[in-house]
Amino acid sequence: SSGINAEYGGALVNPLRGDLVATLGETTGSIALSRMRDKMKENKTGLQILKDRPRITEETVDMKYLGQLPANTFGFHYYEFMSSNQLSARRAQTKFVEDDELAYVMTRYRENHDFLHTLTGLGVTVPEEIALKWYEMVQTELPMCALSAIFGHIPISLAEKRFLYSQQIPWGLACGRASTFFMNIYFEQHLEMDIGEMRRRFKISVAPKPN
Repeated sequence: SSGINAEYGGALVNPLRGDLVATLGETTGSIALSRMRDKMKENKTGLQILKDRPRITEETVDMKYLGQLPANTFGFHYYEFMSSNQLSARRAQTKFVEDDELAYVMTRYRENHDFLHTLTGLGVTVPEEIALKWYEMVQTELPMCALSAIFGHIPISLAEKRFLYSQQIPWGLACGRASTFFMNIYFEQHLEMDIGEMRRRFKISVAPKPN
């Protein structure tokens, strides 16, 4: 439809528009979503997540509690990331996936996004969002990640672009291959864990940052 086509264009022009990118993923990624579900069902934790169907929303995440955790914890770092960037746990609803379980997989994928920002140390600038998209692309094979990562318009400086292509994208590819499939991480159960220990456990490295 023309509405969906308009959303495609918005997602490709601006990779920061998570709602548009998510729509692109919903309408083009059914095969990838099925693969993601299969990988979750083959894993004990992933299977538990599919059974429990936890949600990461403003209602389910107690930000005040997380802000009172020790400064070394994953939960406190998540709180710091969300509050310093003035972000909300609210995400666009999954609208175009008919299968109920696959719709949940898509929702979970979206709601994990800020946890991944926290673990990788990536902020919300355009280059950092693109670097995280490359990590997600390797992990999920969702085509919208590939499209926004490869064809997205990049309104950044030449120096930023050079660093993105020489450091951040290679990091995203390597970390995506090496780390635990993030859909099989029950993030909510590790909020009180030391963030360094969590990164080691799930083999998620901190992304490089320009000097």
